[in-house]
Amino acid sequence: METVGWAAAAIALVAGVVHVLGYALDQAVVLAEKATSALKAMRRLRSAWRAPDGGEGQR
Repeated sequence: METVGWAAAAIALVAGVVHVLGYALDQAVVLAEKATSALKAMRRLRSAWRAPDGGEGQR
């Protein structure tokens, strides 16, 4: 009977890990899009700081 308890615990652990990894991987696409948007904004800001005319001339 003790083996059944350990087997149930192992199955629950594996299911929990799969659930957490699935959720994390689903969020990766959304986070990548947000990171890309943030990088573009930082590049625009940096070019605006460096440009003598306020950055409007460079794209």
